[in-house]
Amino acid sequence: YLTLVVNSTHCKALTRLLLNQHPLAVEHMRYKNHNHQVHIPREHRLCRFACNHVESVEHALFHCTVKLDIVEKCGQFVENLALKEPRLRTITPRNGTLLLRALIFRRDTVCQIAKFAHQVFDIFDRTPMV
Repeated sequence: YLTLVVNSTHCKALTRLLLNQHPLAVEHMRYKNHNHQVHIPREHRLCRFACNHVESVEHALFHCTVKLDIVEKCGQFVENLALKEPRLRTITPRNGTLLLRALIFRRDTVCQIAKFAHQVFDIFDRTPMV
């Protein structure tokens, strides 16, 4: 992907996604403080917008329906993908992880998922966790 994604900010977002260095609660709330002394259970690392789902990569990219900016970006992303592959029009909680992996490892979609990850991570970066 390093040679396929030419936009450096998109490439950085994809790298953050792959290395779990993204701004999402599933990683940032893994420990209560930076000294890694208190483990916070995964089910308590809730979305800063939805407040009832774990703020995971799959949730942030495909399932968060509270933040309108994300909903719009996801809709555009899915529509663009569906032009290439109609089966990608339906994203469910059960196929989010598999779909994400497939998109990252397809030469014809890696740039799109990198751009989309950048857009969504930017929204989360600008919104503090509660």
